[in-house]
Amino acid sequence: MVYSERWEMADFRNYLQLRQNLNRQTVAVDENATEFEYILQTLDPRLPTPPGDMGVAVTTGVTNSEVAALIKQGYDMQGLNQYLSDLMSVHRRLPDTRDAWCKEPDRILPNLPETSIVIVFYNEAWSVLVRTVHSILDRSPPKLVKEIILVDDFSYLPHTKTQLDDYFQPYPKVRILRAPTRQGLIRARLLGARNTTAPLITFLDAHVECTVGWLEALLDPVTRNWMTIAIPTIDWIDEHDMHLRTENAPSYYGAYDWDLNFGWWGRWSRIHQPKNKLEPFETPAMAGGLFAINRTFFELLGWYDEGFEIYGIENIELSMKSWICGGRMVTVPCSRVAHIQKTGHPYLMKANKDVVRANSLRLAEVWMDEYKQVIFDIYGVPRYPVEEVGDVSSRKEVRRKANCKTFRHYIETAYPEMKNPLIEGAFRGEVKSAALGNATCLTYHAATNTVGMAACDHKQTTQFWAHNYYQELNSHKHCLDYTGTALGVFGCHRGRGNQAWQYKIDSMQIASVKHGKCLAVDMDSRKSLKMEDCDDGKDAQKWLVTPVSLDVSIFAKPKR
Repeated sequence: MVYSERWEMADFRNYLQLRQNLNRQTVAVDENATEFEYILQTLDPRLPTPPGDMGVAVTTGVTNSEVAALIKQGYDMQGLNQYLSDLMSVHRRLPDTRDAWCKEPDRILPNLPETSIVIVFYNEAWSVLVRTVHSILDRSPPKLVKEIILVDDFSYLPHTKTQLDDYFQPYPKVRILRAPTRQGLIRARLLGARNTTAPLITFLDAHVECTVGWLEALLDPVTRNWMTIAIPTIDWIDEHDMHLRTENAPSYYGAYDWDLNFGWWGRWSRIHQPKNKLEPFETPAMAGGLFAINRTFFELLGWYDEGFEIYGIENIELSMKSWICGGRMVTVPCSRVAHIQKTGHPYLMKANKDVVRANSLRLAEVWMDEYKQVIFDIYGVPRYPVEEVGDVSSRKEVRRKANCKTFRHYIETAYPEMKNPLIEGAFRGEVKSAALGNATCLTYHAATNTVGMAACDHKQTTQFWAHNYYQELNSHKHCLDYTGTALGVFGCHRGRGNQAWQYKIDSMQIASVKHGKCLAVDMDSRKSLKMEDCDDGKDAQKWLVTPVSLDVSIFAKPKR
């Protein structure tokens, strides 16, 4: 079986048409003696090297005001240097960055199943989107790609309409699915997934470039175990100069802290180390845009939560439930896909609420068991706000039907590095002054955006406070803030600093971590507050709180 890579130079900036000399090179032989051959391009040395060829940075040497305006426009619209992207071929060559171990015979199962590839786009730059698709077609075995579904999330740029249809009309495997209204990334992915016809689904972002061998290596672990989600090693295409950077990606794994914000952490810090670092290795979380999954397993997991808005947290939810419901998630070092990390968030749509907060609370309520309280406290809410975030009974039913295990099992099995969420002196609920008695509570006054003392109303609204993982005193996203001279209430930022507080259990004092002063009731007014030098003999500085009770024995050492 032979499949080819065809390289063509896009004439975006009047570059010379390149003549091509094609040579064949055998790159793999499977156990059935089937030869896999790539047709590689040799460029005529008499012609200039194409911009970005083999992943090098693109330069122009042009610095006039017209070019500067085009570059700025690209950043504003796309979050990348579109001007330089447009200079490159949509078939640009990339080096094979895999380790030699990955290319040895018998590493990959023979007769892998087909996959449907789903790519969601919204007003994506022409050169970026088309290059994404060609990198798949040019560097994937045709028999493995049943279809490429491009989901248009209600784009409005002209090139995403008829021009795109006409361009891909000669490519029978490329199908464009158009959403009737703006869906947001999560629901658009779900629309694409439900329209797939292959047993495996591979999701990619609309701004990637796949490299040689990416698909075979990615589908292999999913084929071996139908309850495995496989993630490629994600290299970086520099958004400023289109330079392919591959040196760091293999050394990291996907993880997150208690804010549920995904990040890349060093593999060297993992408690359990694989014997062979080139084998697929277990991962607690994924970035979310690039992965392969068995369609049946995805359906068992309830697809994505349709109550999630736009995008954010869906990657953490899928990561958690893959482990909780009997599966696992792995990163595949031999599968290399390069991704443009755009500046800003050009995909974002306008929303009338904090969608990351809403999605986080939904995830916590369904999947995190008693540890959902940690997330609630980070957002300063006493309980799940169903009237605001929506009913989750159908999601809990998905979990029940799939006979899923506990969040504790997930931590013990997949993420033993997860930090202890319980800080010293953590509390939640009403905060009462020892000097004023049980009838007076610390209160956020919304009308004046101030804090003071008032009669306890037991409603858990303006008098609910959570001393949380970030050391905040948080009441429904309003945090107590002390600058060193002024005490006030501001939006919570999780940066500690002026919003970091310590509850001293023995002395019952609430102290500013940064400034060392203690919170006290003004005993003259009995309503206002002030900051004083700490004196554990003063009743005005003593506060009655309800400590957080949570089993944290499965986590690392307590956070101080």
